[in-house]
Amino acid sequence: MLIGLGLTMALAVPLASATNYYVVTSSQQPSPPTSLWTNWGLAHTNLIEVVAAARDYDTVYVTNNAIYYLTNQITVSDAITVRSWGPGGILDPTNTIIDANYPNAATTNRHFTLSNYWATLAGFTLTNGWDTSYESNSASGGSIYIYYGTVSNCIIMRNYALNPHSTYQRAGGGGIFMGLNTANSGGVWNCTISGNSAWKTGGGIIIYNGGPWQVANCTISDNSAIGAANSGGGIFATSSSAAASIISNCWVVSNYSQNYAGGIYLGYPLQCHNSLIMGNTASGYEGGGVRMAGASLLRNCLVVSNFAQAASGGGVYAGNGNPLIQNCTISSNVSGAAGGGFFFSWSDGFPKIENTIIWGNRGSGINSNWYISRTDPALTMVTFTNCLTSPNIVHACASAVNTITNDPRYVNAATGDFRLQSDSPCINAGVNRDWMEGARDFYGNRRIDNFRKTVDIGACEYLGKGTLFRVY
Repeated sequence: MLIGLGLTMALAVPLASATNYYVVTSSQQPSPPTSLWTNWGLAHTNLIEVVAAARDYDTVYVTNNAIYYLTNQITVSDAITVRSWGPGGILDPTNTIIDANYPNAATTNRHFTLSNYWATLAGFTLTNGWDTSYESNSASGGSIYIYYGTVSNCIIMRNYALNPHSTYQRAGGGGIFMGLNTANSGGVWNCTISGNSAWKTGGGIIIYNGGPWQVANCTISDNSAIGAANSGGGIFATSSSAAASIISNCWVVSNYSQNYAGGIYLGYPLQCHNSLIMGNTASGYEGGGVRMAGASLLRNCLVVSNFAQAASGGGVYAGNGNPLIQNCTISSNVSGAAGGGFFFSWSDGFPKIENTIIWGNRGSGINSNWYISRTDPALTMVTFTNCLTSPNIVHACASAVNTITNDPRYVNAATGDFRLQSDSPCINAGVNRDWMEGARDFYGNRRIDNFRKTVDIGACEYLGKGTLFRVY
């Protein structure tokens, strides 16, 4: 589906006169005129100058097996494509490296700013970027700042947005900053975002306003949000726009936040689908894996082995508003306080949890799997529908229908296999919803098949041995 969208966008670009430009690390050719840069034999060595010369619908090809050192940020304000060129013309992010020179104080900068809806960046390793802005209200982005545009097939590693002077949430995005204004939109696809750091929010990525945004098929790992009152070691995502932005088919793994949301901070109206959220840590406050707020949505996700070191919600912390959790598996998470799996504590809010397993989590005190700290049902009511958890849900601020308290019977939780065994009580025990028609589970299997017709509880549908196939 995401690939199809990308092709649709590409085909929608008007077929105008276009020029191909070529960049190498060394050349016999002088810099001017730009007509000399239009084949490999006459390629230029300065990527900044070539991108500045390109106009709408042009493509800039950058040869692989090279490191390009930047002395300034590259701004892509036209509808151009900047991409690597490997053997046979394929993308080669591993061997096409753009280095932004950190910690060289004289030349350090972020790599790219994209500010055109059809701007495309593809197939690079981007490293040693640093956001050098110190205005208190500035947006950041250690490697890339996207107003509009698309980044795909890139490795974004060891970049920094460390602005200790800012008091704004948006001063973050160690790897990528997306948004700022309500009209901004774009996407990040098939990328690895790893080892980046932010002082405020979004060690790997920050999505702040605008939309729709898409982050799809990405690995977001080993990023950190390290300053005071920060959030979202892997991703910080929130928007004032009503346009739904979606994080999908991602691995959000081993990220760290000094305060909230080790893996993902998911604010209104952001959604996270079919993603692995594993091994993340929030050392100071809630939400080792995910911290949800507003009308955010977590669907078909595996939330496992996360840690809220000093507070609650090792797996998921649900805050203010009306977040929705559907068909997730929340297991093997740990918190230093109550609610190792799921925790809700806010003055008002009406979260809903459907078809979800909350099992095998650990926390201090009672109710290691789930905990609700509110006492006024007029202001707070958490609704559980067709869920599996323990102990049974009895609470003044909770409503539960069709709760199962038996072992979910995973294949092997100790090795990280949270699929269901054939005798699992979760099989055919969920409640069907309209969104499930044609939808896929965490592993890509159909949510509702042609035989049993009823969804399972958890992120993973059971597939028995000898599964039948229908031939059309």
